[in-house]
Amino acid sequence: MSGLTLVGSGWHPALFRSEAEALVGPVGFIHPRVVVTNSTDETALNRLSRSALVDEVLCNAEHSEVAEPEKIIQRIVNWAKENLPEGSFAVRVKIIGSTLEGISRSAIAKDVGAGIFGKSHPVDLENPENEIVVFLAGQEDPPNHPDPLYLSPPKIIWGLKQKNWQRPGWGGRSPTERPYFQPVSLEPRLARLMISLGHRSDSEPTTVIDPFCGTGGIVIEAMLSGLNVLASDLDPKMVKGTEENLQWVSDDLCSSYSATWDVQESGVGLTPDVWGKISGAIFAFDPPYGRNAWKSDDGYQLFLKACSAAKTIDHSGSLCTLLPTDPAILKDNSDESIDYLVMGKPWSKVADEMIDRGWNVSLTAPVKVHRSLARLLVVAHPSH
Repeated sequence: MSGLTLVGSGWHPALFRSEAEALVGPVGFIHPRVVVTNSTDETALNRLSRSALVDEVLCNAEHSEVAEPEKIIQRIVNWAKENLPEGSFAVRVKIIGSTLEGISRSAIAKDVGAGIFGKSHPVDLENPENEIVVFLAGQEDPPNHPDPLYLSPPKIIWGLKQKNWQRPGWGGRSPTERPYFQPVSLEPRLARLMISLGHRSDSEPTTVIDPFCGTGGIVIEAMLSGLNVLASDLDPKMVKGTEENLQWVSDDLCSSYSATWDVQESGVGLTPDVWGKISGAIFAFDPPYGRNAWKSDDGYQLFLKACSAAKTIDHSGSLCTLLPTDPAILKDNSDESIDYLVMGKPWSKVADEMIDRGWNVSLTAPVKVHRSLARLLVVAHPSH
């Protein structure tokens, strides 16, 4: 199989697949948590390093239906004869989804290693020159988030771990570890996901704009992705807190990056005057809302102002936002369209008002916050 094979997080498999497509273009489906792309250049690998939900990248990968262990082992050994470069190697076997009955992870690793071992391929489990990664991809358990493909059949996938790809972990920058913290802070994984979903295959982003920056959760991830940052908030405490957090990121976490940042005190309607015209922008924001947000229109007008401001600042940019919605949406695994309430309005009305402001919705996906609150992640592209 040519191209790269991407293995994703089990937190939200449907959004993993959407993120992969946003970053590298069309992908082929293998398993709810495994897709393949023909993109293999440095641009693709750089974009994938910005991902939130890609856990592993394999090259020269193949896959098969579940079969007897002996047949699987022989297929991997035969594949290695054609694809494994000379040098030391290790075999890593991982399980995603449910366990495949009758297939032992340790036996696969041991027998594949024994079948490949030789003078030009010594085994080195500590520091190998090459890593063969085998995924025993069982059927996904019922997901926390809707996914119409979660009942797809199990597969076995193997390939070489891509040496030129690495996604930084989440350690060291949780909201409570930042210099300025408030309980409303967005978690790093979700903030990073909003940025990666704002990518498009027909343009390269340069700047992330957040007009409701709060403590800076979204723009912190933008800086760590090597993107420039423009942030604003009407609350001077939040502006000062975001400045503290971005300075901390700049000094301690990405001092080698060339990304720039600026934070201003401003209402969302004035941001076009503050920032002017920009190209290559991703507008990523989590608008403010009240306690019963999905039932009321608190903050709705602010959201519409943000849509208008974004279109004025960059008429060809991308928009990604989180909007409060009915928690019942999390139980909907059907393809049937239901007009759920979003910020107190039927979703169809919200989408129409976005179109009126120049934005076509390209993706919606529910995200669980807790039992009584869900948010609808919305990605939109210019309507022209």
